[in-house]
Amino acid sequence: MSVDNIRNKIADLRELGFADPVKMITSSPTILDLAIDNICGKIADLRELGFADPVKMITSSPTILDLAIDNICGKIADLHELGFADPVTMITSTPAILTYAIDNIRSKIADLHKLGFANPVKMIASSPTLLNLAIDNIRSKIADLHKLGFPDPVKMITSTPSILTYAIENTRGKIADLRELGFADPVKLIASNPAVLGYAIDNIRGKAVDLQKLGFADPVKMITSRPAILGYTIDSIRIKIADLRELGFADPVKMGTSTPAILTYAIENIRGKIADLRELGFADPVKMITSSPTVLGVGINNIRSKIAELRQLGFADPVKMIRSSPPIVGLAIASMRTKIADLHELGFADPVKMITSAPAILGYAPERLLLCGRIVTRLKDGMADDMLARLIKEPRAVIDAVAAAQPRTWSEVRAILAAAKKSRVIKRS
Repeated sequence: MSVDNIRNKIADLRELGFADPVKMITSSPTILDLAIDNICGKIADLRELGFADPVKMITSSPTILDLAIDNICGKIADLHELGFADPVTMITSTPAILTYAIDNIRSKIADLHKLGFANPVKMIASSPTLLNLAIDNIRSKIADLHKLGFPDPVKMITSTPSILTYAIENTRGKIADLRELGFADPVKLIASNPAVLGYAIDNIRGKAVDLQKLGFADPVKMITSRPAILGYTIDSIRIKIADLRELGFADPVKMGTSTPAILTYAIENIRGKIADLRELGFADPVKMITSSPTVLGVGINNIRSKIAELRQLGFADPVKMIRSSPPIVGLAIASMRTKIADLHELGFADPVKMITSAPAILGYAPERLLLCGRIVTRLKDGMADDMLARLIKEPRAVIDAVAAAQPRTWSEVRAILAAAKKSRVIKRS
């Protein structure tokens, strides 16, 4: 082909929207043999098949121009048959898929199943580049992750398939770097949120510094609790703090420290939750959320249902109960029902009345509740309801000490509690 013809082809490709025709032709010289009308036709055909930007697709994988449109239609149909819900989106993100033999894709799915992946189709759909990886390399990566201490590499990879593209040396280095930053268990941190492996260590270090500047005393502890924070820009966190102040929260930094998940909630959702709680009868939702920020993680329909269920259990004012002890909204109603029944069996005349005056009782483990219940119902000086509410708050070691002493009166229990408190004070000093 003459230089003039090449020059004309480059000009024609630019007119069609290709930003760098020279690079395209260099990577796939056969483009020079294609008539420009055929290229125009291929672009039009790809649009008809649902591809929004055929030019971008072809730029990424010029060999698409060598494929007959019937073959492309067949590949889409084959992918549908294999269980892929949206082959067009897959191919858009990774156009080279059109050049893969369907039997190879089918084999990759089968091999991934054998390695323990429950839904390889979903994995590949979310990260089509997996099709480029040899199954032996995937198997080796799983073994290497096991050696580094990760208990379930398959689960990690299922959550974040891009892990398979990271060199194991880089993962080992990331673990060491996280330890240097003060993270006590980097393996556990990464296992809980594998996306951490995709963050540059300098960015993690910078995020920790920025969080300190915003007033968070222990950014490492925050990130350990909620690794997803690493995916948020410091500006968005700064704005979230300002927005929370505007909503009436006096100390958003303290809230974010105790419950880092707050920083990941959309401010509109928080505003909506406050409005919804008011509609349900809570006079001061801001105060309620401040005392128990985890309320923000409970759907308003679940709170509405919990109120109705508490009424069915005999509680006259569930809203007042929840306001007094907000964590109640996160408790299963079946667990509450069982605790009420257990208290009845222990001899408490009116567990509903007792819990109404001390709703926090519902939040303790059944075994702890039974232990404290047995202790106070054996006492001779009555007032078991008040005693239970007092005793159950004590540290478990103190409760065990009371149980071992087998006290007969509340005075004896109080003496044991006083001795335990004195011992704790001495140890602290």
